[in-house]
Amino acid sequence: MKWEVKNNRLMQEFDFKNQTELATFILEIAKRADALDHHPDMTITKCSHLKIELFTHTENKVSDLDFNMSEIINSIYVGFKNNS
Repeated sequence: MKWEVKNNRLMQEFDFKNQTELATFILEIAKRADALDHHPDMTITKCSHLKIELFTHTENKVSDLDFNMSEIINSIYVGFKNNS
């Protein structure tokens, strides 16, 4: 899944079947984000659409941390979709 840089943020959008599926995905991201102490900004719309933005505030830019986190999120999404 390819992320794009927009407005100095690394961004990606995801769609889910329902809110429960979306919440389960977010929980998996939150576990990894807490372990790395690097947290994405997430916006939910229409109860099943998720927009994720990554940005390293301490460096005031998109950094390697953000690209690493995007890869982690992609792997969660692939595993998640394969099991749903």
